[in-house]
Amino acid sequence: MISRLATAQSCAWHWPPSADSHILPFSTPGPSTCLPNYYRCSSGTCVMDTWVCDGYRDCADGSDEEACPSLANVTAASTPTQLGRCDRFEFECHQPKKCIPNWKRCDGHRDCQDGRDEANCPTRSTLTCMSREFQCEDGEACIVLSERCDGFLDCSDESDEKACNDELTVYKVQNLQWTADFSGDVTLTWMRPKKMPSASCVYSVYYRVVGESIWKTLETHSNKTNTVLKVLKPDTTYQVKVQVQCLSKAHNTNDFVTLRTPEGLPDAPQNLQLSLPREAEGVIVGHWAPPIHTHGLIREYIVEYSRSGSKMWASQRAASNFTEIKNLLVNTLYTVRVAAVTSRGIGNWSDSKCITTIKGKVIPRPDIHIDSYGENYLSFTLTMESDIKVNGYVVNLFWAFDTHKQERRTLNFRGSILSHKVGNLTAHTSYEISAWAKTDLGDSPLAFEHVMTRGVRPPAPSLKAKAINQTAVECTWTGPRNVVYGIFYATSFLDLYRNPKSLTTSLHNKTVIVSEDEQYLFLVRVVVPYQGPSSDYVVVKMIPDSRLPPRHLHVVHTGKTSVVVKWESPYDSPDQDLLYAIAVKDLIRKTDRSYKVKSRNSTVEYTLNKLEPGGKYHIIVQLGNMSKDASIKITTVSLSAPDALKIITENDHVLLFWKSLGLKEKHFNESRGYEIHMYDSAMNITAYLGNTTDNFFKISNLKMGHNYTFTVQARCLFGSQICGEPAILLYDELGSGADASAMQAARSTDVAAVVVPILFLILLSLGVGFAILYTKHRRLQSSFTAFANSHYSSRLGSAIFSSGDDLGEDDEDAPMITGFSDDVPMVIA
Repeated sequence: MISRLATAQSCAWHWPPSADSHILPFSTPGPSTCLPNYYRCSSGTCVMDTWVCDGYRDCADGSDEEACPSLANVTAASTPTQLGRCDRFEFECHQPKKCIPNWKRCDGHRDCQDGRDEANCPTRSTLTCMSREFQCEDGEACIVLSERCDGFLDCSDESDEKACNDELTVYKVQNLQWTADFSGDVTLTWMRPKKMPSASCVYSVYYRVVGESIWKTLETHSNKTNTVLKVLKPDTTYQVKVQVQCLSKAHNTNDFVTLRTPEGLPDAPQNLQLSLPREAEGVIVGHWAPPIHTHGLIREYIVEYSRSGSKMWASQRAASNFTEIKNLLVNTLYTVRVAAVTSRGIGNWSDSKCITTIKGKVIPRPDIHIDSYGENYLSFTLTMESDIKVNGYVVNLFWAFDTHKQERRTLNFRGSILSHKVGNLTAHTSYEISAWAKTDLGDSPLAFEHVMTRGVRPPAPSLKAKAINQTAVECTWTGPRNVVYGIFYATSFLDLYRNPKSLTTSLHNKTVIVSEDEQYLFLVRVVVPYQGPSSDYVVVKMIPDSRLPPRHLHVVHTGKTSVVVKWESPYDSPDQDLLYAIAVKDLIRKTDRSYKVKSRNSTVEYTLNKLEPGGKYHIIVQLGNMSKDASIKITTVSLSAPDALKIITENDHVLLFWKSLGLKEKHFNESRGYEIHMYDSAMNITAYLGNTTDNFFKISNLKMGHNYTFTVQARCLFGSQICGEPAILLYDELGSGADASAMQAARSTDVAAVVVPILFLILLSLGVGFAILYTKHRRLQSSFTAFANSHYSSRLGSAIFSSGDDLGEDDEDAPMITGFSDDVPMVIA
């Protein structure tokens, strides 16, 4: 762009003589199909208006550089307004004359008073928006309705943020970000939307696995700008967005972030097999299948082994699903297990297998024979063709209803021959039977069999769950009747499938009591007479403890007869009305008043009226269930002092006068009147003189030589209550009155009485000092004169001063200075 402008400024072109010729770039031959602020080339293409006549051929046919002004007037035109002309990048309005930027030409808004900037404009775009879209006023773009009035400019003409009111405003969070920690939790943070009323709005988190179309919701019950997600699957990519919910209106948003959850702990490796090599002793060979769900990338495997009777385990690493354990004792029984490792750590351990290190001895696998099967059962027989003594069998049944979890049931049997019927199975479900024999020499290899039960698989229940208070979750679901359902819940995805809490019911609803304020995952399934498929899991965010006191109780405004207090609910975003009890205790009157307020807002503001000016109160707020309370103490504003307090002296009394307080205090009750107090400074006594409903008061029996201070204030109803500020007047023994300023002057006089003597003493000391110095100077001068006279030489006509080193033989009797002082006579040696 810089090179383009440099080229334009170096090109030679002239303005034509016509005053209107500078609008040539906007006149297009024939009907135009270009957008506003664009020029239509002769070939039909569109270029920006500012590119016309800039010395650069932007149209393929060069028509944007044809009929352009010449160089002669470019200097005058490119300079700021001169003789009514505008800059080359400006448009000139005529009535009144002014210059506006070219981009304001044909922008749909009248910038010239006569509207000349919107005359002869190109035809508007014929862009048509869908019913769920908003069309920008300039016709250049369509935006989704959720971007209308969301605080962000989406239209180039800013029309999407104009004429916005409370109904149209959309609150969208800003700067949504995420971080993950080693525990697998994902923390979301964002900025509060512009002008969002936090008292009545909360946030909801929506998430879905990439590829899915349905968003799942997590209600945070909070207006805090962060939340921690503990319910996501590990090693999974999600799309997450945060929406604002204000009372009954949800503010949708299309902005989301894509995140990848941390790796989880892998499931146990499958089908661990142990064998002995024929060519070596003291070696065990192990191999296994990877976990069904790795929840991440498997870095390696950890193989542990222990000698029979020992509680110590030794371990070694394996890079794949195969290992050799060497340097073992011969003819010794060893137990082996294996676990997979991801970046999160070591996962679940496999089933432990045993084997005895006897060279050349091979234990065969058992035979599995399916005898029969139906909708909810199967029968099988296990046999072992070997002379090795069989002590029993271990049988695992595996099945899966979804991709999240492989379920298993483990059966242990004694004896060498086994026939068994397994019930409580699900119709039309594939089961894998895995069995091995336990012998005196160790565990045999695994044998497998597969069977599909008959019938039609029952549908999975459809679950709904929501928190009804801080410890209870209400679960309802649909599904078959006359069965027993199991409700399973946990605080994380892995715990839900590995170690969930559970309870059972034969109904289709259940209230589950949880132990803490957490996020929980719930699912429900049939457990009797079969293990049916589970519902989708539902996330529930518990409501915080409602027994906590209201938060952040404080005073917003204090007046003479009213106080505005404000507090926050015990937990963010209540889902129902909360009843608050407000107790107001008058600490002076010793009386109580109570109020009730019902609100479901996160922040509550309440005005307490009919208070006394200058009163002292204790305000207590708590929930109607008599939970812990929050309290503050306040003092209302006192009434102002009466104006224009004056005094008139009579022969044997004085009269105090003041303006009526009712003229400036609407909260003053004339029937209360005024209180008059007096302070005698000579006696250091304060006396209450009485009260009156008039605006004057007579005072007698004053003593000569005493200073008095009178105060007048609105009358108090009870002792120690400060109902009004006092007006103060000083009266001295001379009978002259003064207001508060006179009293201040009197205090200044007292200060001067102390300061002036001190200053006088300082000046006196300075004078004495100067006199002493002058006396010393005169003595020094006289002593030096005497000394000079004693050394006067009439032969030379001058005084001779010399040190002892300079005396010659002829002058050995000459005097020599050995000491000199202004305090003692001069000593001549």
